[in-house]
Amino acid sequence: MSTHRHALLFMALIVFDAVFVTLFLFSQSFFSVPWGTVRQTHSCLSLPYERQQQCLDDVLRNVAKSKGIRAALDIVEPLSQEKPYMLVWSHPFAHSIGGEGIAYYEKTSQGLEAQIGQALVSCDGYGAFGCYHGVIETGLSLLPPEDRPSVIRKACMENPLIGAKQYFINQCLHWFGHGLAIFSFNTLEETLGACADLSKNFLHDDVQLCLSGVFHAGTVPGESDDEFLHNVSRVLKKDDPYYPCLEIEEKFRGHCYSHAAGRTLSNDLSLNFRTCDNIPEKDAAKKSDYVRRCYDSAANTLLARALQNPDKSREKRIEQIIQDCKGHTKEAYRRFCYGGAARYWVLRDPLLTNAGPFELCRHVEESGKSVCYGSIGFGNNENYYSQKILEEYCKQSEPGYLSACMSKIVS
Repeated sequence: MSTHRHALLFMALIVFDAVFVTLFLFSQSFFSVPWGTVRQTHSCLSLPYERQQQCLDDVLRNVAKSKGIRAALDIVEPLSQEKPYMLVWSHPFAHSIGGEGIAYYEKTSQGLEAQIGQALVSCDGYGAFGCYHGVIETGLSLLPPEDRPSVIRKACMENPLIGAKQYFINQCLHWFGHGLAIFSFNTLEETLGACADLSKNFLHDDVQLCLSGVFHAGTVPGESDDEFLHNVSRVLKKDDPYYPCLEIEEKFRGHCYSHAAGRTLSNDLSLNFRTCDNIPEKDAAKKSDYVRRCYDSAANTLLARALQNPDKSREKRIEQIIQDCKGHTKEAYRRFCYGGAARYWVLRDPLLTNAGPFELCRHVEESGKSVCYGSIGFGNNENYYSQKILEEYCKQSEPGYLSACMSKIVS
């Protein structure tokens, strides 16, 4: 065979291999999705970076509405691992999937409570639980405000689909607090009381999950108009990131201060962490607890900055996370910046093949490793509430830190 023919054959094999690998990758992600949707997704990814998000969002909305929530998540989750820069868009993607996907279950459900329940059990933790947010927000928008507390309580706490699995119960408790805080006519005091009444023990998970939803609501008010978000002004003042923490009972302040950085509504890392450092609490022990919580939450913005560049390698992303934590935090609390970044990386990408958080923890200084690995375990537990899954996932830890990951302790 001539040298020329050898060259042509070699080139043909390279092209064939590239096409085969592409089709194989997409078959893993889209085996249950019509080829037309695969083509649409390919088209979105061929667009300039700044146009990809809207294009993909439109595709995911259509799939969720026509095929259900699970079908849309089965597209975006593996794709986000293949293209990590998409994790910056994971929460809005998941929110859109939940919001549009609830309509899919109308034909198979009897009543809105059952419809919300079916939609919720189809969601998972991708995008820091944005799917649940979308389901609750859209479901409640179908009701007059005075009916919303009772309907969400029934959908979350009296629904056999939800009650069948602790994971769904815990998710619903968080979104119960979230929904009451900004989608009902309840006063803030009434909403906090509703959470506290879930158990006689204030430290019980039911109460704490509900409270986390209440104060999370103020930092992610969504895109709904002011008429819909009746109570958002009760948990958010744009010029005061510490509101309403000083106006509520002390026992509720930990959850409130944990979102102080988010209430700046800014991506300025110096401002966010300075807001944590300046929490107005005179008691040293209490302030230490509040700052720790705030650093963990603020690290979500820091992580998003590191993930957003599509041309960065994972090594460069990790390098930026560590550099930003060192540059914007006080050394005494820096380990909680690392821990928050690791936890939110797990929450944005819940697939068990996500090795990024472990790679981050390997690169932080020794004083930050225990909190870093503990935060990975904490995040995995939030995603699955499964000891077996946690044990398998934590095996990626460095020698000597498996127990820290398994402990789920971030203090």
